[in-house]
Amino acid sequence: WFCTSGPSELPPDFSWLSNSCGGKAAIGVFGGGVMGLLMGVFLGAMSDATPPVTVIAGKDVPQAPLREQIKVTMRATADKSIYWCRNFAFITGVFGGSECLVEKYRGKHDVWNPVASGCITGAALQAKQGPQAAALGCGGFAAFSLVIDSFMGHY
Repeated sequence: WFCTSGPSELPPDFSWLSNSCGGKAAIGVFGGGVMGLLMGVFLGAMSDATPPVTVIAGKDVPQAPLREQIKVTMRATADKSIYWCRNFAFITGVFGGSECLVEKYRGKHDVWNPVASGCITGAALQAKQGPQAAALGCGGFAAFSLVIDSFMGHY
């Protein structure tokens, strides 16, 4: 036998993934998708709770069978999960990728990179609604990025 201070093989190096803008965007898409799924599961399960009203105009309202209630709740949960997954994946992917590209283009690491990428993300979210909505989305996301970075104290 032989004495070693660590494993005989080095662990895989994934630093290339976080060093490229495409890798940062991919990490953002994956992480945002997972968070969106979790949020959708929570919100979907909460949104379709049966109302507590059992009597209307003096008549009993029949309850749906338990199996039907479960099917409706599961369907609503799946729909909410897919909705939130897509939105979070899009937002985090565009924000992460554009922040990296803005930082490489400017050559600086300061508070204005997330502001610019927030503007790009907000405009991309509202692009289908027209230029006024895109401008409003740009300003809203840029301001939100500035407030969050000021509050978190990254720069």
